[in-house]
Amino acid sequence: MWLKRFLPRSLFGRWLLLLVAPIAVLQALLAYIFYERHWDTVTRRLGLGLAGEIALLIEMREAGTDPATLTDMVIQMGRTLELEVDFKAGRNFPSNIPPLRRFSILDRMLVQAMGERLNQPYQIDAQRNDRTVVVYVQLPDGLLTITAPESRVFSASTYAFMIWMTAASALLLGIALLFLRNQIKPIRRLAEAADAFGKGREIKDFRPSGANEVRAAARAFLAMRDRIRRHIRERTDMLAGVSHDLRTPLTRMKLQLSLMPPNAEIDELKHDVDEMDKMVSAYLAFARGQSEQPAEPTDLADLVNELADDVRRRGRELQIAMPEHLTLPLRRLSLKRALANLIENALRFGRTVRLSVMRLEKSVEICVDDDGPGLPEKERHRVFRPFYRLDQARHGSGNVGLGLTIARDAVLAHGGEITLDKSPLGGLRVRIRLPG
Repeated sequence: MWLKRFLPRSLFGRWLLLLVAPIAVLQALLAYIFYERHWDTVTRRLGLGLAGEIALLIEMREAGTDPATLTDMVIQMGRTLELEVDFKAGRNFPSNIPPLRRFSILDRMLVQAMGERLNQPYQIDAQRNDRTVVVYVQLPDGLLTITAPESRVFSASTYAFMIWMTAASALLLGIALLFLRNQIKPIRRLAEAADAFGKGREIKDFRPSGANEVRAAARAFLAMRDRIRRHIRERTDMLAGVSHDLRTPLTRMKLQLSLMPPNAEIDELKHDVDEMDKMVSAYLAFARGQSEQPAEPTDLADLVNELADDVRRRGRELQIAMPEHLTLPLRRLSLKRALANLIENALRFGRTVRLSVMRLEKSVEICVDDDGPGLPEKERHRVFRPFYRLDQARHGSGNVGLGLTIARDAVLAHGGEITLDKSPLGGLRVRIRLPG
C-alpha cells in the first residue's frame, strides 16, 4: 500500500512510467555488464601490457645488458610503443604525486597490473592534464620514470557506448511520448465530456476517436447521454401534460363555484380547489425545472439582487452577503427558481433570512439561513424526495413537497451538491456548492 503513494495517479504518468522504467533498468543492466565484462577486462589487459613492458625493461637492466643495447631498446619503445623512459640516478619518488582515486577504474586496474608484474616499489600518476599516465619505479640506484599516453591503458569506447545508448533511448522515448500523448487525448476529451454533461454543459464537436476501446467507451457514453435526455424529456412532457390538462377542469370548477350562492360548504370547496391549483402549479414548476436549458455566463450577484427585490416587494427583508461580481456558467432560470424556493421556505418559518455567497478555491458556496424551528436531523435526507411532506411543524398548508426537490435537481444539473445543516441563526441552513 505504501508504494501506491509514490506511483503516478494519472494515466499518462503511469504509461510514462511503464515506458521509462524498463528503459532505465535495461540501460543500468547494460552499463553494469559492459562495465564488468568489457571495460574492466580491456583496461586490465592494457594495464598488464604496460606493466609487462616496464618489467621487461627492468629485468634487462638488472641482467647487466649492454648500455648501448638498453639505449636502443628505449628508443625502440618510444617509437613503436609510444613510451617515454627516463632514469635519474639517486632520485626518490617525487613528493607531488596525487593520491589514487577511489572510484577510478583506471587507477585500480593499473595498481593491480603493476602489482602482478613488478617487484619493485612503484607509484602511479594518472591525473595529469596532458592525457598521459606516469609510472614511477624505485630502483636501488635511482628512479625510473615511464610516461605513456592514456590511450595505451584506457579504452574510451565505453563513453561512446553510453552516449549512443542514452541518445538512442532519449530519441525512442520522445517518439513514444508523442504517440502516448495522442492516445491519452481522446480519454481526456471523454472525461471532459462526461464531466460537462454532469454539470449541464455541452462540449462542441465531441466525437469518438482514439483506440478501439476508447471509441467504444465514447460511443457508449453518447448512447447513455441520449437515453438520459430522452427519459428526462418524456417524463417532463408527461408531467407537464397531465398538470396542464388538470387546469381545464379546475377552471370550470372555479367558475361554477363562483356562480353558486356563498355558504360554508361552497367556501370549503373553493379552498380545496385553490389547494389543487397550487399543487398543479407546483407540478408545472417541477416539470420546468427538469427541462434542459443551456448554461450561460451569469452574474450571480445580479440574480441574488433580483431575488432580494422580489422579497422586498412582499414586505419582507432578505439579508445578503456576497462579492459584488461573481460570474459562473449557470442555467439562470433553473437556479433562480431553486433559490426562490429555498428563500420561500426560509421566509415561511423564520423572521430573519440571510443569503450568503462565498468564493472557495474551486467552487462557490451559497448558504440560505433562517431563525425558524429548524429540521430534525433524521428528516434532512428525506425532504429531498418528490412529494415528501413533514408535519405542520415545518410545512404549512399548500405545500406539496416539491420545493427542495426542484432545488436539488437544479443544483445537481449544475454539477453541484446541496446539504442541510443547523444554521448559526438557530434554524435551518441550506448549503449549495457549485463548481467554480
